[in-house]
Amino acid sequence: MKQKWGASAIAFVLGVLLVFQPWSEVSVSANTGSDLEDKIRSIQEEREEKQREAGKTEEEMEELHDEIAEVEAEMAEIDAEVAKTNQQIREKEGDIAETEDNVTSLEEEIVELEERIEERDDLLKDRVRSMYQNGGEVNYIEVLLGAQSFGDLLDRIAALTTIAQQDRNILDQHIADKQAVEEAKQQLEEELASLEEQLEDLETLKANLDKQRDEKDVLMDQLEEKEVELSNEIISLEEADEILQAQEEARKQELERWEEQQRQQQTQQTTETSSGGDGTLQRPATGAITSGHGPRWGSFHHGIDIGQGGRSNVPIVAAEAGTVIRSYYSASYGNAIFISHNVGGQELTTVYAHLQNREVSSGERVERGQRLGYMGNTGRSTGPHLHFEVHEGPWNLGKTNAVDPLRYIE
Repeated sequence: MKQKWGASAIAFVLGVLLVFQPWSEVSVSANTGSDLEDKIRSIQEEREEKQREAGKTEEEMEELHDEIAEVEAEMAEIDAEVAKTNQQIREKEGDIAETEDNVTSLEEEIVELEERIEERDDLLKDRVRSMYQNGGEVNYIEVLLGAQSFGDLLDRIAALTTIAQQDRNILDQHIADKQAVEEAKQQLEEELASLEEQLEDLETLKANLDKQRDEKDVLMDQLEEKEVELSNEIISLEEADEILQAQEEARKQELERWEEQQRQQQTQQTTETSSGGDGTLQRPATGAITSGHGPRWGSFHHGIDIGQGGRSNVPIVAAEAGTVIRSYYSASYGNAIFISHNVGGQELTTVYAHLQNREVSSGERVERGQRLGYMGNTGRSTGPHLHFEVHEGPWNLGKTNAVDPLRYIE
């Protein structure tokens, strides 16, 4: 078969040469057929080399894909570490605030005790001075003999008993307050020492956080070096499929909930309206709009970005009551939450991306203003911010239902 194909090819080439070249230029020597076979063989070898190069390119692309997957896996680990460190910082700041409150309370308590001790010192001094002037002791016999009647005698005995008990009580309270002052001062010293240690721990945590952020920046640079498109809207087909499957159940739950609210309003004639009936959404985070909805970097930005000047411990809240479609970690979106809503009969879907952490789970019902987590820098993100999307209807991979969130947020 190869010989037949080779002969046919030679005949074809000869035919072409005969048509396009003068007869005088065509060599009829015995070497002509061999030369043509060599040329054809050279072309075949060149094609085979091209195929080998193409195969090598595919191998390189697969290798690059694996390298990117490794970088994204490292990034996911760092994002988790950053979230953990930020949580530790919040807890430490809470401990510090509590310790500072304790210090303030102890200082106030010490001042109050010392004032009482000083007042009681004056009282005891007066009492001792009075006893000294009366010969060093109270003349109980004179007091009792001065009774005008038996009832008066009982009253005088009761009075003397009360005075003696008061003296003992004053002295006991005086001793107790002095002891309390010493204990409060000791506790204050311990609280101040604890506060100093907590502040040192806080500085260590913040330094660790800075280190983790630097590591994240290095990974982001690696992705850029590998010519990966840096976009917070890239999402895999596998992710999209899982979101779409979960979305159907969430949409169904939201519709059933809204229809039930409508039935209750009709039967009970209450003034209760469906959640978010005025068509507005709560702003999901405080901060400035750092990137708007529309064309960006040669592509289209389907949401808005909200930032707080690099701050990360900014609460992210649900823009409206709804059902969480999916709460998960995405290589591109980082910590992301998708929520399905039914606002006054209109279906809306909101997306929150790059969160530092996630405080709600897939399938969970959330209320308007409920905290979802904190602003972060997870996934393919170059700084702490919230990427927020609003879709009129269900979410889809093409994001054809995405609208400018500023149409809805207050």
